[in-house]
Amino acid sequence: MKRRRSLTRPARPKKPRKDPAAAPVRRSPDGSGLAPGMQAVNTYLAVANVGASMEFLERAFGFARGVVLSGADGQVRYAEMRHGSSVVMLVTRNDATSPTSGAAGLYTYVGDVDDALARARKAGAGVDDAEDKAWGDRVGVVTDPDGYRWVLATFKKLAPFS
Repeated sequence: MKRRRSLTRPARPKKPRKDPAAAPVRRSPDGSGLAPGMQAVNTYLAVANVGASMEFLERAFGFARGVVLSGADGQVRYAEMRHGSSVVMLVTRNDATSPTSGAAGLYTYVGDVDDALARARKAGAGVDDAEDKAWGDRVGVVTDPDGYRWVLATFKKLAPFS
């Protein structure tokens, strides 16, 4: 027997169509914006020598290496150091290609970085425009009222430095 749609139940409202000219927002497979193996908020430290800092964290605190990326010169310029489920991201201090230009910050994954930046701007924060970065995240930097830098990011794809 075929079920008929009730005449008294209203039809579901149609979802508004997105502007086809707008760039699509890519997301992680689960839609969270998180890169694989990362937490929602990660420590992002700018250090003088990424390789030396990696060795120190291993010897002193028992951290293990995660993703390690070198620049064209062969020097390590980015590393993820893991301790349990926590991650400390290391970048070279004063690296102009990093989201914070090589300053420390809190690297925070969000579902839609452009939306999160708009909300932060509306709340009165200093906000830089979002950019697609070479390592595969779309990022923008927010400076909160106390001067802390929050790197807001949405994971798009894994990509090595070129």
